[in-house]
Amino acid sequence: MIPERVDDLDGLLAEIERQHHEVADMFAAVSADTARWRPDETRWSMTGHVAHLGLVNEKYLDVMGRVVSEARAEGATPRRSDGPYRHPWVAKWFVRTMEPPVKRRMKTFRPMVPEPDTDPAETLATFQAHQEKLGDLVEASRGLDLCKIRFSSPFLAVMRFSLGTGFDMLLAHNRRHLWLIRELRERPDFPSDA
Repeated sequence: MIPERVDDLDGLLAEIERQHHEVADMFAAVSADTARWRPDETRWSMTGHVAHLGLVNEKYLDVMGRVVSEARAEGATPRRSDGPYRHPWVAKWFVRTMEPPVKRRMKTFRPMVPEPDTDPAETLATFQAHQEKLGDLVEASRGLDLCKIRFSSPFLAVMRFSLGTGFDMLLAHNRRHLWLIRELRERPDFPSDA
C-alpha cells in the first residue's frame, strides 16, 4: 500500500522484513544448482528473479537515497509532512499492475536482465543488503512529505514517482517476483533436492 500517513511506514517496514525472511527461507530450502535451475532459456531461475530485483532495487535505492538526503538537508520546508499524502491515481494504478498474481508478463529492459549463472549466495546477500537499505530509507523518510518529494526512474527518466510510490513500487515488484518464484517451484519438473 502506498503510504498515506507517516504511521503507514511501519507497515512498509514489516513488509520489508517479511520479504527478507521469505527469500532467505526459499534459498535455504534448495541447493545452489536448484536455485539456478531454469525451465528453459527464456525463463529465469530462482536466482535470476532475485538477481533481477538486485539490479532494479540498487538503481532505485541510489536515486531515492539522494532525494531523501537532499530533503533532510533542506531543514524545515514544505516538503515535510506526516500526511495525509495524496498520491495520484496513476501512481496507485501503476503499483497495482505489479502486484501478484501475475496476469501479464512484462518485457524487461536489458540493464535489468540478470546473468543466468549468477551465484545464489551472492544474490541472496545482495538482496538482503538492499532490503536493509530500503528499511533505512523508510526510517529516514519519517516526517518528509512522501507525495511532494519526487524522483525520476533510473531506467526511464520521463517516469517520475513520489517517494511514497517508490517505496511501495519496490515492495510490489519484489512481491511479483516472489510470486513468480513460488510458481516456478510448483512446476512438476522443478528439481527435487530430497
